[in-house]
Amino acid sequence: MDNTTLIPLVEQITQQLKTLSEAELHTIRDFVDYLAWKHRGDEAQPLDKRSAEARAVERIKDLDDPTQWVTVIDEGEEVDEEALNHWLKARGYQD
Repeated sequence: MDNTTLIPLVEQITQQLKTLSEAELHTIRDFVDYLAWKHRGDEAQPLDKRSAEARAVERIKDLDDPTQWVTVIDEGEEVDEEALNHWLKARGYQD
């Protein structure tokens, strides 16, 4: 493809990227890294491949905020389903 054909495509992609969340942009970056690596045919892994654990910790801005962590309850403990559903909806989950 010549450069004049690519310009509108790049502009369209750039506009679409502006609507995505930070997490989605990180996913896109990882995918582009993978495609570039695959295109080069290198034996080495893509440059920005950290462990899943490291990336998860990076996404949590406030490590001291207990609301950001999954907690475990004991058998027989009551679960406040209304509060749980409210918490999930506040984070973008839908019914």
